[in-house]
Amino acid sequence: MVEIAIALGLLAALAGSAAALALAPDLVLIGGFWLVVGGLAFGVPTGLVYHLALRRALRAAGRLPRRWWLHPTALHGALPAAERARVLAWCGAGALGFAATVLGCALVAVGALRAL
Repeated sequence: MVEIAIALGLLAALAGSAAALALAPDLVLIGGFWLVVGGLAFGVPTGLVYHLALRRALRAAGRLPRRWWLHPTALHGALPAAERARVLAWCGAGALGFAATVLGCALVAVGALRAL
């Protein structure tokens, strides 16, 4: 299943790069900028909610270590079963916002390089 996801991701990246090269550089630059803005506007609040939900769930279970925020994903195994789906949904949403931000940064770079 992971191999299929990797293959589909590579195909999407190839199609996306072909589309980015076919569009005018200023459109790619502006589109990338708005993707960064949207990714940050979505990812930062959802990441905050994820961290708060993780802290609340681990604290209620008595499993909150000191400096838990340094490596929060390592603590997913310590989540109580009843809280796991809710906390990991916020984690996935924050990761989606981060991925959109990174993709937007790549589009800004492509648009800027093509505009030179």
